[in-house]
Amino acid sequence: METSSLFEFPVSLIKHYLFCPRIPYFILFLGAQERVTENMREGKEEHEKFFKREKRRGRLVNVFLRSEKYGIYGFVDEILKEDSGYCVVELKNTEFRKENLKIHLYQAVAYALLVEENFGRVVKIVLKYKDKNVKMPLTMGMKKYVVSIINKITKMQEEGLAPSVRNKRRCQNCGFSRICMEYSD
Repeated sequence: METSSLFEFPVSLIKHYLFCPRIPYFILFLGAQERVTENMREGKEEHEKFFKREKRRGRLVNVFLRSEKYGIYGFVDEILKEDSGYCVVELKNTEFRKENLKIHLYQAVAYALLVEENFGRVVKIVLKYKDKNVKMPLTMGMKKYVVSIINKITKMQEEGLAPSVRNKRRCQNCGFSRICMEYSD
């Protein structure tokens, strides 16, 4: 499960990779940036309100962490200390939809790797949607899967090759579709 590299990237690239493996390529090599939508602006405002409220309660929120072991970094929405270890909480400014669960879950698992390296054992992940909280134990299989994605993004950066589009149905909702058309398979 080991990985180590001088190359570092934000956890958000893992989320992007799971949506479409080409997006990290566009960000890393073309300097492309995701267009900011109204929903993203609202999400940022909701996050800020949550952070203020939880900070008043003495909680660890919006914690910047870096992993030398995995070469990733990012802001963990909330870290809770429990008897048996830590819980990573990831906020989502959207309704729960099963088709997005994998992307959100593995983004949170990447944050869990950061917490484990910097604080200690993570036992649980909580995804807080507008309408539902999804709680899952953190498993070795989840961690291995995220490490495999980290390795794929690192390999992409080393080789400079754009991966293929995995799911063309997602292209219509992708903020990178115009760039992608220029680099079609």
